[in-house]
Amino acid sequence: MHVRPNQLNPNAQLDAIYAAERAAAKRAAEGTRKKLFESASAVAGDADSEEDCVVRLGSREESREHAKEQNQRDSQRNRDSRKKQKAQTDAEESDGSISDWA
Repeated sequence: MHVRPNQLNPNAQLDAIYAAERAAAKRAAEGTRKKLFESASAVAGDADSEEDCVVRLGSREESREHAKEQNQRDSQRNRDSRKKQKAQTDAEESDGSISDWA
């Protein structure tokens, strides 16, 4: 009796590779979740402690002032650009009393 060698099914190989990749991704996700959970637990533990902490309020006020100045500059730029657009539109309208397409 003649025995034929088994041919490997390429689809079965691809399925096995895909399953291995999914398992590796699942392990990596679980490891990341574990690290995040441990980190969150450590942060929560720090917040519950009775230790004093120092908060700098000056930097917050400075950032507010910086944001206010930036908003003023942006609003000035917007007004300037609107004025330029209006001046261009007015100049285009006054260039000819008869339209060019006629």
